Amino acid sequence: MVLMPWVAGSAVATVFSAALLVAPAALALRRLIGRRPAVPLDRGRVERHLVLAAAVIGGIGAVAWADAIALVAGGWPQGSAELASSLLGFVAPVPLASVPWFAGEALSGASVRPWRSLLSAAAAASAASWAAYALCWAGGTHLLSPETGLIQLAASMVAALSAGQTYLATRGDQRARLPVAALALEDL
Repeated sequence: MVLMPWVAGSAVATVFSAALLVAPAALALRRLIGRRPAVPLDRGRVERHLVLAAAVIGGIGAVAWADAIALVAGGWPQGSAELASSLLGFVAPVPLASVPWFAGEALSGASVRPWRSLLSAAAAASAASWAAYALCWAGGTHLLSPETGLIQLAASMVAALSAGQTYLATRGDQRARLPVAALALEDL
C-alpha cells in the first residue's frame, strides 16, 4: 500500500501533462498537416536523423526547464533536486514523447498510424522515465549539482531516444503515398 500514492500521482501527472501540454499542439499539427499542399521532406535517413535530433533537443530542454523550476522553487544554491527529478520522471514523459512525433509528422507528413505511434512513444518515454526515477531518485534527497544534472540528462536522453525510436518504428508509411484500398484496411 506504500506505492499507491506514487502510482496514483504518476498517473494523474501523466494525464494532466498530456491534456494541458500535448493535446492542443497535437490538434494544431493535425490541422496544419491537412492544409499544406506538400511535405518538406521525404522519409529517409535525413528525416529520421532530424526526428532523433529533435528528441535529443527535447530531452535537453526538459532537463533545463525542470532544473530551472526547481531552482526558482527551492532557491540557490540548494535548489530542490527532488522537484526537478519528479518533474522529469512524471510530468515530462508525455511532452517529451511528443517532440519526435511532432517533428516526424511535420517534416514528412501524416503517418498511417499517427495516434498509435504517439501513444506508443508516450508509453516508452513514461516507462523509461519512471524506471530512471525509481533507480536514481527514490528514497534519497539530493541537492542540485552538476552531477545531479548529468544523471538527469542521461535519464532524459534514454527516455527521449526511446520515444523517438518507438515513434519511428510504429508510425508506418506516409498516408499520402498509400493507395485508397490500403487506407480503408488500416481504418478497420
